[in-house]
Amino acid sequence: MTPAPAPGRKVRTTRMRDHRRRDLGMALGAAAGALLLAATACGSGGGSSDGTVTLRMYSTTTTEPAFRKLIDGFHQSQSKIRVRAEFIPSAKVGQVTTTMMQAGNPPDVIPASPGSGGGSNGLSVYRLAEANRLADLSKRPWANDLPALLKPTAQYEGKTYSLILGVSTQFLNYTVTDLEKWHVQPPKTFKELLDMCAFIKSKGKYMMASGAADMAGNRMRMQVFAAANVYATDPDWDRKRIAGQVKFQTTPGWRQTFQQVKDMVTHDCYYPGSAGRTTEEARKLGATDKTVMGIGPSIAAKYLTVANPDRKWAAAAIPAGTTSTPNLPLEVSGISAAKRGKHVKEAIQFLDYLAAHRDVYSQESGAFSPAMMARGELPDFLKPLEPLAKQGRFTLAASTMWPREAPAQVAYKYMTGLHNNTRTVDDILKAMDQAWDNGK
Repeated sequence: MTPAPAPGRKVRTTRMRDHRRRDLGMALGAAAGALLLAATACGSGGGSSDGTVTLRMYSTTTTEPAFRKLIDGFHQSQSKIRVRAEFIPSAKVGQVTTTMMQAGNPPDVIPASPGSGGGSNGLSVYRLAEANRLADLSKRPWANDLPALLKPTAQYEGKTYSLILGVSTQFLNYTVTDLEKWHVQPPKTFKELLDMCAFIKSKGKYMMASGAADMAGNRMRMQVFAAANVYATDPDWDRKRIAGQVKFQTTPGWRQTFQQVKDMVTHDCYYPGSAGRTTEEARKLGATDKTVMGIGPSIAAKYLTVANPDRKWAAAAIPAGTTSTPNLPLEVSGISAAKRGKHVKEAIQFLDYLAAHRDVYSQESGAFSPAMMARGELPDFLKPLEPLAKQGRFTLAASTMWPREAPAQVAYKYMTGLHNNTRTVDDILKAMDQAWDNGK
């Protein structure tokens, strides 16, 4: 499909830049007070008496198996650079990194979220590049080896600031043994999904566990349902919103997106307590025998297997929209070098190694490489979705290339209220339009 244009030269205004700089300053200041001591306690890294340099980085727990293997390989490839990585929940990655940047001691390697929408950790490439926080990677040999859909996510004003390690897509995982025992198949329509929630509950279990208390879980649900309800039928929706031709409140697909999230709550699809549960807690609960299915990114597949090796599961398409050919939302995994880090040259050397070993990242994380995406290939466990990949039915996850993070951020915050009846679908749509328009 044709990607929405980067919110760059044609739509960026001086006022928008001022908003972003102001937002960055406010975000840095707000996070600094809460996490400065924790980040400082992690140490400042640096060199040693024998000339060895230690790079610091933070990443999410779901990427730990992949990065552990990559870091081990990097250490074996040379002897003068060490990488010290810490793996923490996604939301905390952004908080800790922001705090350290505010303190003038940024991690050498930053998991900046490609694009402008902030991703699940709030660290967008656009915002950090505009604030002069990221090293320019345009001259690296791998800087432009991306499918057209992905290029804008790694670049800002014509320069490359992120290495795209891989992409993942959302899918429905289900416990094979339970469904075989009950003689049922994975749902193929959203109505079948809702009906199955009641059926599974009658068996003493719940369909899935949800973590709605933090940004990551709510972002995932918005991606899934928006890809099916909005972008599968109108791939140019982002362009139209930038031009002021549409709004969230007047787009039926956006209304359906959040209504489906609400419908799953009212049909008891989720294990109780989702409003107060984090995404990390939901992942752990989803690996137990208390739930039968789950909606998550393919990058979490390895995590799912490691958490419960005895659970035999398989993948299916998520029955979210009304079209028979839904789009696959792409969550892009990128990594950048801090421009103001103490070891920029060595950090870029580490990124060069990662670029040459993206296949390892894919194999160990459940992601797939940009090259696989271009060929329409998916990992073995996602083969049921490969026909969609062969058709090029990919879309960047909702908000990836929106001009500002604010509309998505307010959506994630308000979506928690769908789980405890403190917010309505109209509340979310109205707040998103206000956040978008206030950024002009």
